[in-house]
Amino acid sequence: MTLDVGPAPLAGAPGELAGRAHDAARASALLAEARTSLRPVHAGLSAQRGAAVVAAAARLASVDERLHTYATVLDGAATTLRRHATVLAELQAGARQALADRDAALARERHWQAEADEARRSTWNTAALGATALGSTALGATALGSTAPGDDPTGRLMAAEQQLAAARADVVGAEARWRAARDAQSAESRRAAGALGTFADVRAVGVAAAAGMSATQYSGSAAQGRRTAALLSQAVLADEQLDRRSARTALHALLAGQRDDPAFWATFWDEATPQQVYLALGPDPADPGPVDAALRGTLTAGVAHWAQTASPAERRELGHAAVVDVGGAHLGLTLRSELAAALLAGDLPAEVYAGAGDALEQRWAEVAQSGAQGLPTGTNQWPPTGDVLTDATITAPLAAAVLAGYARHPRLALDRLAPADGTGAAARRWLGWVPRDGWPDGGRAVTSALATAVGAGTASDNRSEQTRAALLIAHATKEMPRGLLSGPTLSDAASGRIAEVYEPYLSSVGDAAWTQTIDPCDDTSLKSALDAPPAPGVDTGADASTRAPVVQPELDAFALRDVIAATSRTTGAAEAWLGATDRHTAGMVDLATSGAYDSDAEQRNTLVESTLADVGAVTGSMQAERLDEAYDTVATRETLVSLTGIGMGVGTIGRKVATSSTAAAASTGLGFLDMSAPVAEALTEVSSVKEQTYFRYATTMHDLVVAHDLDVGVPLDQARKGAEAIDPLDEDKHARGSFIPPFTTMSETSHDKECG
Repeated sequence: MTLDVGPAPLAGAPGELAGRAHDAARASALLAEARTSLRPVHAGLSAQRGAAVVAAAARLASVDERLHTYATVLDGAATTLRRHATVLAELQAGARQALADRDAALARERHWQAEADEARRSTWNTAALGATALGSTALGATALGSTAPGDDPTGRLMAAEQQLAAARADVVGAEARWRAARDAQSAESRRAAGALGTFADVRAVGVAAAAGMSATQYSGSAAQGRRTAALLSQAVLADEQLDRRSARTALHALLAGQRDDPAFWATFWDEATPQQVYLALGPDPADPGPVDAALRGTLTAGVAHWAQTASPAERRELGHAAVVDVGGAHLGLTLRSELAAALLAGDLPAEVYAGAGDALEQRWAEVAQSGAQGLPTGTNQWPPTGDVLTDATITAPLAAAVLAGYARHPRLALDRLAPADGTGAAARRWLGWVPRDGWPDGGRAVTSALATAVGAGTASDNRSEQTRAALLIAHATKEMPRGLLSGPTLSDAASGRIAEVYEPYLSSVGDAAWTQTIDPCDDTSLKSALDAPPAPGVDTGADASTRAPVVQPELDAFALRDVIAATSRTTGAAEAWLGATDRHTAGMVDLATSGAYDSDAEQRNTLVESTLADVGAVTGSMQAERLDEAYDTVATRETLVSLTGIGMGVGTIGRKVATSSTAAAASTGLGFLDMSAPVAEALTEVSSVKEQTYFRYATTMHDLVVAHDLDVGVPLDQARKGAEAIDPLDEDKHARGSFIPPFTTMSETSHDKECG
């Protein structure tokens, strides 16, 4: 007979296992001795006082806890190995005996098979002789009667077949005993592996030890993590809605109870995938409600626990899977996106967000390409519109989580938002669009990522990295007005981050306003409006490099005006921009009163004048929307008057509208019909702000320069004379001429003006 798997001695080395068990037990004993030796030291410290003593005592307590955990783990491993070695030796002995019995039975089987074959041949010979003798004389009778009783072939055949059957039965029995030993070995190996597997995950053991968990606690947490991961599949594959709901309820309870258990999460994420989490906890026809905040918080904490001990490759893989596993099916996409955002919401290592960012950019590229079907070959529909924008809007929470991750890691933010290619594609990808209802966090994540990227570039001593940051701002300045800032107004926090990113580049703002203008009435004081705005780049001019410590961008002044206007609408947002100009002014005053500027009044005054131009451009931009609103009001009134009184006639649009309009005009003394009133009022208001702002900054800078000269011993008359060119009270000096034109240029709109 043959076996499904050929018989052989069972594998394994019980002696070696016993030796390893002895080593583990010995190591456990040594750790216990170490704990014993630490106790007198700890006791001696307990009677002393002082911060250093307290810190040392806490450290010793921590070491004692870890030694206890490791000793318990080793002792448990020794017990498991010792038992496995004993059982394995017994099973191997039983298997060897079964194989020996099988070999003996096979030998008997061969012997009796030969006997049976010989007896069968003898039977055939006797039958042939009998047939011949019956047809002859008395010789036949003599031949038939001459066979001895002991030589009966039929009897021999029967006896041989009986022995053959017994031998074969013994072979079957021996093989059955061998199989039983083999199966028992497999079962015992699985049991031992399961027991040792609890301790084999060095990462999880380390997490448990750091958390002060005992071996028993750790073993229970690890087993719970595996069971919970298995329950995910049950919740997904359940056939009945009741079974699925029951599994989901159990999952909620299990996960909520393990929020702060690092060993649980280390094991759970070794077994589970984001896709299983989304399918098990995501949308369900029988339970369509959103995932509660507590569960999202639990998932966030769980990934953070896991990431502490995962390898860089594992972290990147999980981040990538968190995005990819969201999938493209519209049903349930919102909840899957929210769950993915929850997985990425913690303070995770950079590799997680690098993987997630790769996957998100790939998703957007694929969605944009699919959205471009029917358009010219190679068209990539980004910034998104239509269905592409719908998908990007639904997954905006996920994108915000990725951007928030970038914001936590400066190097990653610089590499992703300001790559070395400098093409502006990254700025368009992240800043050139906005979800339909705005970013769910008010734009905080995207602006924080931008601020982090710029901060990393400007803080670097590497000029190429400074250039990357400057190019990012140059591209972002063009992209944000038609993208990020074209939706709902950003939160004050997000607007403040925009002000922050421009602060290192305020030295370029005044220059941009001076060299670009849309004023059709004056092409002499400022550059002609016929020149196109500059392409995004870096400013290589000598003035920018001497006034600023970092590489400066080449800015589109009027795109910048739109950026500043859109991010200074509220008091809090405006204060952020004014704070940036205040710090810029203070920095320029420090520069003006040091080094070469301190000994050259002309250079100093030029620096102050340039700074006033910067401030004028920024504060003028903050007033641009006030004038825009006034012009829009005038346009609305002109349209209404045209419809009611001139173009269409009262009867055409309806008496009720015409009557109400006329009544409104009458109630205000026909002021409603005064087309110039809103603009005149706005211009007066902006002009007042312009004067107040000018005197505030010009006076501050002038007085600080004079005060510095007095501090270093310059006589008062001489100090005043050296600062005459920047005296804000002198209408003929350059200070006013430096501030007013940029303010006016940046505060005015593109509405047609009458030139006198």
